Amino acid sequence: MLRTITGRHNASLRLARRLQKKKYRVERGFFVAEGWDLLQAALEAGINPVEVLVREDLTARIPEELVSAAEADRIDIGVCGADALSEVSALGGAADVVAVFAERRASLNDWSVAAGITVFLYEVGDPGNVGTLCRSALAFGAAGVVCSPRTADAFGPRALRAGMGAQFLLPVAVEVPADDLLRHVTARCERGEAVPTLVLADPRGAVPAFELCPAGSGVVLALGSERGRLPGLDAAVWKERVEVAVPQVGFDSLNVAMAGTVLLYELSLAGRCLGRVRQGGGPDCCAQRTGKL
Repeated sequence: MLRTITGRHNASLRLARRLQKKKYRVERGFFVAEGWDLLQAALEAGINPVEVLVREDLTARIPEELVSAAEADRIDIGVCGADALSEVSALGGAADVVAVFAERRASLNDWSVAAGITVFLYEVGDPGNVGTLCRSALAFGAAGVVCSPRTADAFGPRALRAGMGAQFLLPVAVEVPADDLLRHVTARCERGEAVPTLVLADPRGAVPAFELCPAGSGVVLALGSERGRLPGLDAAVWKERVEVAVPQVGFDSLNVAMAGTVLLYELSLAGRCLGRVRQGGGPDCCAQRTGKL
């Protein structure tokens, strides 16, 4: 349905306003994404919103596929005045379109920790860092992202903006305690799946990032808050347990999003090296990369 919204107390506006808070996102099973770029990213991922609120002077920008869906009563499009839309937006006066989507929280069973990179975010409280790490995880081919309790909501407005649509393309599991992750990995290994390597990001780690060459193809990369400590995740289940640091000149100047991006890049290089070795493509290029020939 395509309709005009005139009052500020409209039910659609109230819902979008409430979805700015995590409590209501969890209760209602929806989240909001703001801006044409995030809306387009969702459509390119094959994910349609359930409702779109658009500023009245920008209706010509609504994608044709959404207009057709609204005419067929598959979604609702509400046309709002600028003041009404700004009140339901985290961007305030810069708001032009707000889209409501059904919840996309993934399960640990949606991908295999035995293959590729699983990113575990432990109590990373800044939503900008969480969104950036989702974006980096997608860029460097991670299989999925796992967020612990007390990690910022990956589907909150600020995290979605920082992720630039990555959350529409990458499975993200939320509210997963470290113990639950450990039990999940253990259960999969007991069923005969390959054993992953645990890579713990730690400024005091003994292994520099450029020497990352994890054994096997599955990696769990654990990243924590800059002032906190990572959980031990101690268990005999891991194929290898590596504490890794990003070497820096001077003081510790990288935040968790920057450090995590560096580590994801290095892990993607190591993974490509391992793939070439398995295909008989020459000597161990991990050794070449780290100077350990």
